[in-house]
Amino acid sequence: MLKKDTNTKEDVKPLPAPDGITRFLWWLAAADADVLAVCRTERERYRIIGLSVFVTWMFATIAWGYFFSTIVKDDMIVLALALFFGFAILSIDRTLIAAMSRGNGNMRFMPVAFRLLLAVTIGLFISQPVVLMLFKKDITAQLELSKQSKLDAYRKQLTAMNAGQRAELQQALDRGRQQIQQKERELKFDKDAYIKETDGTGGSGRIGESSIARVKKSAYMKSEEELALMRHDWEPKEQQLQAQVAAMHSADSLKETIYQGTLTDGFLAQVEALHELTDQHPALQQRYRLIVFIITLIEIMPLLSKVLMPKGEYEERLASATAQGTTAARLETEAGKELLHHYQEAALTADKEIVDEVFESTRELRREEAAAIVRDWQRRENRQYRQLWQQMKNLLLGRIS
Repeated sequence: MLKKDTNTKEDVKPLPAPDGITRFLWWLAAADADVLAVCRTERERYRIIGLSVFVTWMFATIAWGYFFSTIVKDDMIVLALALFFGFAILSIDRTLIAAMSRGNGNMRFMPVAFRLLLAVTIGLFISQPVVLMLFKKDITAQLELSKQSKLDAYRKQLTAMNAGQRAELQQALDRGRQQIQQKERELKFDKDAYIKETDGTGGSGRIGESSIARVKKSAYMKSEEELALMRHDWEPKEQQLQAQVAAMHSADSLKETIYQGTLTDGFLAQVEALHELTDQHPALQQRYRLIVFIITLIEIMPLLSKVLMPKGEYEERLASATAQGTTAARLETEAGKELLHHYQEAALTADKEIVDEVFESTRELRREEAAAIVRDWQRRENRQYRQLWQQMKNLLLGRIS
């Protein structure tokens, strides 16, 4: 019998004190370290929950870091923002785990469903930057193709927008140039006719300056003058039309340059390129959905582990401590109310005794003062009882206040 008791005492060993890493994981799991330190069977489960929260925290920090790296070029700012928003996700996860409530041993559906929906939403958002980081090479190649296709479409849009004005300018240029060319052909015809007439190959068959040759020379000289005048009038018009065409080209080039500046490699552009890739490659779409599902599952893993974990010793001890604290607070409140009520009653009794003593000690003095007031009232010509009563009230009540 004594041997059996000795073995029993040896089996029940004191629990070792948790180390720093264990306490940190318990803090991540939003657990009370003092209560959990005495729960033998709950320690490892809450270490696992804390580890899942830690993994989610790291995922969120990396995702936010990559997200801000597509917007901000300063590495220090990216690091600060990633740490801040990663800690914000950590705080949300700890709040969701800490807020998990149980009623009569059963989970309440609506709060749990709401928290799961919130966790899934956060997981879907965090998964997007991670997926972009995993498919970065393919997305970079797709971005170049997307930029070129967008630029070509923009050029077509600019061309269609200015097609009417450009056609009018081109028609004016073509019309003027055709008129010049027509006049040049007429000049060449008149010149050839004059030369043929002077060398004897013309219609008259005479060599030299005959009357017919002089007429054709006059026509040739007139055509030359008309051509020179036409060129003189056309050159400024042509320059003006060409300047307008050049201005249109410059404006289009400037718009194109500005539009190229908007075609960045930012987060939204990468998301759009990823969607284009998934639309073009069904196999990639399946893997994209699988990766998003896995990353979202990692985000909701702490909450799922808390939901699926059965109620154990830690919850019982925590519920007992909470109930004791609530009962103690309620009793303390009731005791405070009772003490305050007793204080008010005692104060009222003491005040009554003091008032009685004051009236008793000043009885003779008040009689003398009252008699003096009456005598003074009797000596007046217009005596009114209301005035006497008012003076008496002032004497009695004014002394007390």
